[in-house]
Amino acid sequence: MLKKGIKAAILVAALILLAGCRVVWVDDTLAEVENNLKISTVNEVIQLDSSVRFDKKLVIRGQTNLPKGSIIHAGIKEDSHEPFKQVKNESAKPLEGFSLTGIGEISDDGTFLIVLKRKSIEEKYLLTVEFLPDLQPSSIQEKYGPAGENIGDSEGAFRYENDGNKYTGIIRYAHIPNTRGRMDLYPKPAK
Repeated sequence: MLKKGIKAAILVAALILLAGCRVVWVDDTLAEVENNLKISTVNEVIQLDSSVRFDKKLVIRGQTNLPKGSIIHAGIKEDSHEPFKQVKNESAKPLEGFSLTGIGEISDDGTFLIVLKRKSIEEKYLLTVEFLPDLQPSSIQEKYGPAGENIGDSEGAFRYENDGNKYTGIIRYAHIPNTRGRMDLYPKPAK
């Protein structure tokens, strides 16, 4: 009986030791597949800061986290609050009704520069600076989507329609007074 007790104790001890040990089979092909997966670009948050100096020319400078080669559009028109109503009810059409437009390309360091010559210093203007996904190079559209569907909850995000298609872009505003000066552009229209 003593021999059976010793055998049972050894068997229990062996089972306890084996319960703590396990064999893990590694599949190298699974690791390769996981490494090759692309990081999702959905919900990319865009930061777009810009300011304008105004005299006879409007000098728009900006800093952004948009990739190099992204295109920024700027436009001026006579100042009225109608564009703000259009943005709020999603009937805005970018660059429509502007008396003067210009573009700037994002450089390596994330900056851009756009210069517009205004007709008259005596006039008040509305300046908009916009990132419009439908007017971007294909490499930029790959990241943000051709309709801006991958743009996340970014300050100044707005919806617009162009040729029956709906898009999401980024916009900044400034009311340019009939003086000389400098100001920042804002993501939300003044009320």
